[in-house]
Amino acid sequence: MPDCDLRAALGGMRGVVRQNVPLAPLTHLRIGGPADWFVEPYAEEDVAVLVRACRELDLPLRALGGGSNIVVADSGVRGVVVHLGNLNRIVRDGHRITAGAGVTLPSLLRATKEVGLAGLERLTGIPAMVGGAVAMNAGTRDGETFDLLVSLTVVDAAGALEVRGPDRFAATYRDGRLQGAIAVQATFVLEPDDPMAIFERFSASLKKRNATQPVSQRSVGCVFRNPTGDAAGRLIEAAGCKTLRHGALEVSGLHANYIVNHGGGTAADFVALMREVQRRVRDDSGVQLEPEVKFWGE
Repeated sequence: MPDCDLRAALGGMRGVVRQNVPLAPLTHLRIGGPADWFVEPYAEEDVAVLVRACRELDLPLRALGGGSNIVVADSGVRGVVVHLGNLNRIVRDGHRITAGAGVTLPSLLRATKEVGLAGLERLTGIPAMVGGAVAMNAGTRDGETFDLLVSLTVVDAAGALEVRGPDRFAATYRDGRLQGAIAVQATFVLEPDDPMAIFERFSASLKKRNATQPVSQRSVGCVFRNPTGDAAGRLIEAAGCKTLRHGALEVSGLHANYIVNHGGGTAADFVALMREVQRRVRDDSGVQLEPEVKFWGE
């Protein structure tokens, strides 16, 4: 495809358009090749223009948030990757907080704590942006993103901006089920509380997470979904997989459902280690673990 095709189709879209952009530095795992096209729209309407252009040119489109739950193929990603970091406004209206898709969860938690609004502490420690948290219904043992969500602005698969209320929500465990749409804005209803009390809950959750998960290392968070009635980490540990390695990738010795990159790892290493863990767990307990992490590219 000629270089000018996408740029021409984008017309008056406001934003930055680049080619052959390395994705590894934009993911927590620090693995993967480049995106053919990398687009950073300035506003929600510009995301809609991009979706329509990709539809017109039959270009695959993926939305990148904080890059905390994806493994990018070593050969990179064909088509277009859109990064929504410019959609980073937070607006308060009483007990309602509206955040753009590019707002990071830590920033949102700090902002709500400062104005004495509680509830989002359940998302403490998740290194995601709001858009990504919505797309995967990110959560912890304390709750999920959709628990307090009351309104969602998306760009649908046809490139139209629309607002969805709870009657249109269909989120399940670790899946926002957006039906091909890209979340660009989310509104939460929170409860008033003392900022110090919120901070104490936030600090307690963060301390617990730091003690039980390798948050300071390069990973994609939990690799596998928890099977019904059990925990993937327990099954992996029971199968003797803690500290199992393939190249620079290792099953964490702190939490067995994490795979950490010690530097220089590849997507091929990650997949090989993941499959070995699946095999050992299947042989040990008869359970087939299903990935929670998303894979981009071949």
